[in-house]
Amino acid sequence: MAEPAGRLLKGRYQLTSEIARGGVGTVWRATDLVIKREVAVKELRLPADLSRSERETLLQRTTREARVAGRLTHPSLVTVLDVVDEDERPWIVMELVEASTLEEIIQVGGPLPYQRVAEIGLQLIDALQVAHGEGIVHRDVKPENVMISAAGRVVLTDFGLAAWNGESALSSSGRIIGSPAYIPPERAKAGPVGPESDLWSLGAALYAAVEGYPPYDRKGYIKILRQEPLHEPKVAANAGPLAPVLAGLLKVEPSERLTAENATKMLRIAALAPWSPEDPEKSTTAGEEGESPEERESAREHFRAGAKVLAESISERLHNSPEAMNSIMMSIRESTDSMGLTSPGKHAEKSRLPVVAGVGLGVLALLALMMWALLGL
Repeated sequence: MAEPAGRLLKGRYQLTSEIARGGVGTVWRATDLVIKREVAVKELRLPADLSRSERETLLQRTTREARVAGRLTHPSLVTVLDVVDEDERPWIVMELVEASTLEEIIQVGGPLPYQRVAEIGLQLIDALQVAHGEGIVHRDVKPENVMISAAGRVVLTDFGLAAWNGESALSSSGRIIGSPAYIPPERAKAGPVGPESDLWSLGAALYAAVEGYPPYDRKGYIKILRQEPLHEPKVAANAGPLAPVLAGLLKVEPSERLTAENATKMLRIAALAPWSPEDPEKSTTAGEEGESPEERESAREHFRAGAKVLAESISERLHNSPEAMNSIMMSIRESTDSMGLTSPGKHAEKSRLPVVAGVGLGVLALLALMMWALLGL
């Protein structure tokens, strides 16, 4: 049962109000009385039917994970500030992030444009790589655990279900931990979990962001839980050039999924792709049935944001390696080949020539940018 607001932890952290409640705990808004700032405090709440050994294991692992997470530094990971042991359980003190969850944003505003989803994916996959580099697998990547601030910061929260790379997905009682709609197929088989499992869940979360619903309906994830044969999910209809990335992340077999590196390359291309109207045959004159000025301005904003991400990557790689230009061009070619210069989404087959021309101009622009960067070194 959740503790009442007003409780003082270790004479320092004053709980003030409940922020959120989930399957394994409650998050409180609190005040750090020592340095006079607001923080978030995660109270671990354990299921009543856990065995004694499971309870002790979960408590130990949560404390261990929180302390390791405190060493992770990334703008898309919540900073862990302290771990307080009280009532024979850990209370995790974190930075307070004022933001809405991706799930809330989808429910209120509907599916997001694929460029914005690609940008969200770039930040999340970078954060996951940092965690995976420390041997930590999140195990519960889903829209409810992705927070987006008003300034656009994307943060992955709740490592409360995190596991060390290779640990089983099941408790000893057979409990499957996580949200059914975002559990990768291998999780139900009690096999070891790894970075590939997080990548599948990331793909499912991005699929939900661009489509408005997860890749499998109730019948689909019941098949996952029953370990029944599973087909690949249907192509995301609204994903445009993001569709190949989602398909690659959502492969049923972990060995067939995109690697984080290749997914990152393809997400960058999707973030740069210009917005396309639903029907390319419609007029694009403002006031008629095509794109409105507001839609075109939104597309420009998404394009600029994606270009900034790619430009920063290019600059970094040019500094780090004399062979960076060949690597960058290979990345562009691989990504555009994967997309086939078209997609099952908003880029219609009838508009192949403008797409090819657009890609050509984009490559020329990138070459110019790289030459500018080289001259500036």
